Amino acid sequence: MYSTIILHANLQYAEIPVDEIPKVVEQSYIPVLTLLLDIPDVEVVLNFTGVTLEILHNEYPEVISLLKEGIKKGKFELTGCGYSHPIFPLLPIEDINKQIEYNLEVLEKILNYTPKGFWLPELAYDPTLPNILKTHGFSYIFVDDELYRMSSPLLNDANLYNTEYYSASHYIIDFLKAKGLLRKISRFRKAIRGMKKMLKRAEFDPVEIMGSKGTITGLRVHQGWSAFTSASLMGYPFLSIKKVIKTFAKYRKQSGLVIPYGTDIEFFGYRSLVDRKLIAPESLRKLLERMTYISDHKMILPMKYLEKNKPTEIGYLKTGSWAPDRRLDLWTKDEDNQKLERLCEEVRNYMKQLPPDEIDEEMWKHLLMAENSDGRGWDPIPERRLHCFNHALEALKLVKSKYLEMMYPKKK
Repeated sequence: MYSTIILHANLQYAEIPVDEIPKVVEQSYIPVLTLLLDIPDVEVVLNFTGVTLEILHNEYPEVISLLKEGIKKGKFELTGCGYSHPIFPLLPIEDINKQIEYNLEVLEKILNYTPKGFWLPELAYDPTLPNILKTHGFSYIFVDDELYRMSSPLLNDANLYNTEYYSASHYIIDFLKAKGLLRKISRFRKAIRGMKKMLKRAEFDPVEIMGSKGTITGLRVHQGWSAFTSASLMGYPFLSIKKVIKTFAKYRKQSGLVIPYGTDIEFFGYRSLVDRKLIAPESLRKLLERMTYISDHKMILPMKYLEKNKPTEIGYLKTGSWAPDRRLDLWTKDEDNQKLERLCEEVRNYMKQLPPDEIDEEMWKHLLMAENSDGRGWDPIPERRLHCFNHALEALKLVKSKYLEMMYPKKK
């Protein structure tokens, strides 16, 4: 049995103020990376956005040193990502390529690292991505298992004859929205039962995802597993690390890469996921140490696993994300988001009218930063949303100025 966990780091976090970054680094990044290095036989996947790596490189080099140590020792595998953590299905293909290229440049420059795996921000996917990612040298991605399961019975969301898929997110939302103690307890027990059923049917074998003009290997991430593990680490009733390990050990006959946990690194030591329940980094240590004690089990990096374990299943993944409804509405329906996208589109329209050699890195960087998903999705604080607006306006000012220079050159 092989396993790993995935930790995602993003200092543009929707709900985290910029002036809190020192706390995030001190209370979360440093202790978590340190314990991952300390525990023998632990091999994990890390996703740090390009912007996050630049901030750490410039202001917190000690974190970069920890990452380099983990890479050198073969304990950390870093993934590719979008430079500013955008929602790829919402971007033009040219912007997708720029996001990937800038992120690869940052990984090479700061860590001297070239990733083979790719973490799609918010696991937001569309069928054009396999070919694009393969072109940039990526061989596998992580996919939301629930979106994958929905993609066959629910090929068309608009078809009213299709039955809605009840996901792990629905159980969690029902519990969190319940009013009154008795109803809260009832919904909690229902959520636990529902997630346990999902865990029993979980499959982890890699799949070859069909895309337009190509395929790419997909490793399945189960939200039910991540929710179950998080709730156990937060100390919810009837749950414990012991129960996680007991359930996890039942997968010993699995041939796939079991991923019992995929979450934001900021949830350890810095910020609560729900109900103000903070997970201490030491709780993660206990979980990982107990995982390594399981017989016939080994933690392994995906690159190593996929060398000898190729997909035997070919499947289709529809456009979507790991948002609760598996759609992209979270980043598009809000009126602020629609205005922000109109600004970004105005920038792109000016770019289309400029010769390629007139579009400089500064213009692109501002546009890419405006495309950041954290200023749009979940519940961004005003600072994060305005950060996107400011970059969009700065990009617009630069491209418009260049366009006017081209159209109305100064007379000599």
